[in-house]
Amino acid sequence: MSAEYALFSKEENEILTRTGPETPMGKLLRRYWLPAIKSDEVTVSGGDQLRLKLLGEDLIVFRSTDGRVGVLDQFCPHRRANLFFARNEECGLRCTYHGWKFDLDGNVIEIPSEPDFEQWETKPRVKAYPTVESGGIVWVYMGPLGQKPAPPEYEYCLVPDENRFVTRRWEECNWLQGMEGGIDPVHVPFLHKYELSTDPLHRGTAGADLTAATKIFYDSIDQPYGANVIARRDAEDENYYWRIGQWIFPCFTIAPPYGDFAMGSNAWVPRDDNSFWRWIISCHPTRKLTKTEISVMEEGKGTHVRLGDDLKGIANRENVYFIDREGQRAEKTFNGVYTVGLQDKAMQESQGEVHQRQFEYLVNSDKSIIMMRRRLLATVGINEQGGELPGLTAVDQRIRSASLVKPKGIPYEELSEDILISREGTPVTSI
Repeated sequence: MSAEYALFSKEENEILTRTGPETPMGKLLRRYWLPAIKSDEVTVSGGDQLRLKLLGEDLIVFRSTDGRVGVLDQFCPHRRANLFFARNEECGLRCTYHGWKFDLDGNVIEIPSEPDFEQWETKPRVKAYPTVESGGIVWVYMGPLGQKPAPPEYEYCLVPDENRFVTRRWEECNWLQGMEGGIDPVHVPFLHKYELSTDPLHRGTAGADLTAATKIFYDSIDQPYGANVIARRDAEDENYYWRIGQWIFPCFTIAPPYGDFAMGSNAWVPRDDNSFWRWIISCHPTRKLTKTEISVMEEGKGTHVRLGDDLKGIANRENVYFIDREGQRAEKTFNGVYTVGLQDKAMQESQGEVHQRQFEYLVNSDKSIIMMRRRLLATVGINEQGGELPGLTAVDQRIRSASLVKPKGIPYEELSEDILISREGTPVTSI
């Protein structure tokens, strides 16, 4: 690969990493339903509102007295007092500075000092965004109302609650370098070398043993919704071991599965340009998660992380992720950090708050990264021109990842496409 092909310009980097309201990538991301907060974080009707930063915007999330979830701008349009201090009462929020009350759609419904305000030709309002609850998640749509798509139908939105475990965490770097890690199969046998055999959500599977091989063929196959991310290794008896992950526009991924463990889906949602919300959704389409599985996820195993109150993770960059150099030398951990999720977090945050891609030296095994960047750039342009966007329909979202062994004579194109489509009650193809 030539340096010219590999180079990603500073200008292109700016387009993809800046996500505020008036930025090209910010406008694209706002055309999709995005996970905002877990439903169980706003359980109580009429309870406390929560502050949330999303796509560079300061928001308030609350469950109104009728059980619906509202997402509003944090600041009252009157004198810009913060609605974190508002009263959650009678299906709306009342600003405690001057008593203005707003409904879930952002309309002002009462101004005590202005009894005739209903006669005003132009009424003030606070910015509000539509929400929908699905898969244990409050989703928010922040784009033009006339272009609002149908609610999300990813597989984890459709399974019973007991088949699913969800976490979100605050990662201190730009969203794109997080998602690039999610579609990068090259790092797995290095960064996660020892976790493949020790992590309770990987160990004991044929896939974990085969994934340890570092001699890998990589490819990326464009799909209408995004791409298949492919890693192929040699297996026994003239077979190949295939791992097929998914990237779904604009910021969703599905990691290839291991054995009968839950399939791991991810969302990489900008908090602002220097941080993002990493969502991990572990779901099994055909059975309940066991108490043991839930327990180890809560402990921060697999791609999950043990979280503190600030959602940054108890191990974080301030304490250098509790790096264990002795453990590294003793080959207990390849890079000195324990658990898959923390290893990913450490490497992505180590690139800086906004990774400067113009200084990279990319190689052939980075083709999935290159593909994803080019598709995003092209789709930013499509959105600017008012064209049709990928990843918005149920057909685009009802897909799976897979892991399987097949004879070497069978090319990728002849592997069954059915294994990558989610259908209720059908098992995942996994070893």
